[in-house]
Amino acid sequence: MWLFTKFGFFSIVQKDQDGTLTIRSHTKGDLDRLRNHYLPSLSPSRAQSETDYPWRANASAAALKEAMSTIVQEIDYSNFKSEVGLSTGHARAKRYSKVWSAMYDMPEDLPEPHATDFEGLPWSSPSSTKSKAVAYGGVVIDPHGYLLMREVKNHFDGYVWTFAKGRQDKGESPRETALREVWEEMGINATILIPISGEFAGGTTLNRFFLMVVERGAPNLGYGNDETERLCWATPAEAERLIAQTSNPIGRARDLAILKAAQDSLPKMLPLTRPVVRCADWHSRPMPASRIAVPLDTCYSASEMAAIVCGSLPISQDDKWFIFYEDGVLHCHRSWTGICIYRVYFQPVATGWQARQVEINRHPGQYTESDESEDLALLNTILELLLLMKPI
Repeated sequence: MWLFTKFGFFSIVQKDQDGTLTIRSHTKGDLDRLRNHYLPSLSPSRAQSETDYPWRANASAAALKEAMSTIVQEIDYSNFKSEVGLSTGHARAKRYSKVWSAMYDMPEDLPEPHATDFEGLPWSSPSSTKSKAVAYGGVVIDPHGYLLMREVKNHFDGYVWTFAKGRQDKGESPRETALREVWEEMGINATILIPISGEFAGGTTLNRFFLMVVERGAPNLGYGNDETERLCWATPAEAERLIAQTSNPIGRARDLAILKAAQDSLPKMLPLTRPVVRCADWHSRPMPASRIAVPLDTCYSASEMAAIVCGSLPISQDDKWFIFYEDGVLHCHRSWTGICIYRVYFQPVATGWQARQVEINRHPGQYTESDESEDLALLNTILELLLLMKPI
């Protein structure tokens, strides 16, 4: 890791297998400032000739973590290069500027999975829908499958309790519209799990929904604005009773249909015996650029996909995998290290869902397997045993 700070520049690597970090620098003064003000346990600096970094010292990862916390808390400047000039001199600031210039036009060369437009959506393009305008929204659940409902302000148009939805703003994708509407009408940043199958006609719009998940404590149930009076958590049976209060017959029938379709996107038990796993539930590391992509052609029913979406959270040291699903991608990480081994990409098909491609880690420092057939066999075991709970 390269670390640029206002008091020095460092290259941090692990040379020894005991977990000790080697902190290298071009000048002794940089290491002295790090030791004197932030990392007192840093070992004495030692010179090493004929290397890229003539000065180096050692520290534990835990000590460096604590020092980094202090360094971050001291960020009180609005322009880093200007602060470097004041703190370590204008000559140093000019060198940092050269690094900034080299990185200025860096392309997006390693994007994270991000579905766009209608990739992975079970609906047609809005332009093909001629009868009604299309609106997008979110059915929000907590990890155990309870639904977050919103009470409509002044019970406008006969609606009492319903879901967040709205029409697209110019340039928005369906996902962006749905996430924005959930933010505006419920005050939360939710994560898309899966598009809900089906289209639901209201009085003026054709509605399409995503199933979304949020931490139980994230919503402010007292949240309100011009459209929303308040929020509440509900079981499916309670949500059905709340929706039944709507006096608008078209809207009531539509919301009941949305509720049923949302339930069909998850296993039917409530509370879920296997809570929906989210990325934030465990330590995870990014998939490295050193990877291979292998096409797949395995199909899963809607009920099987409902189990896959839940993922798998380790509960003991014997559990080797942390697995979570987000909007079309299944992420499989080693539980002890957080290293990402597989990313599986899904798409809707006529019979349910298809696993169309898997990315497999090929970083030699993270994963030593190189046999593609062995990798695919292990992936199948993960899907069948951990997620679908089938006997192997």
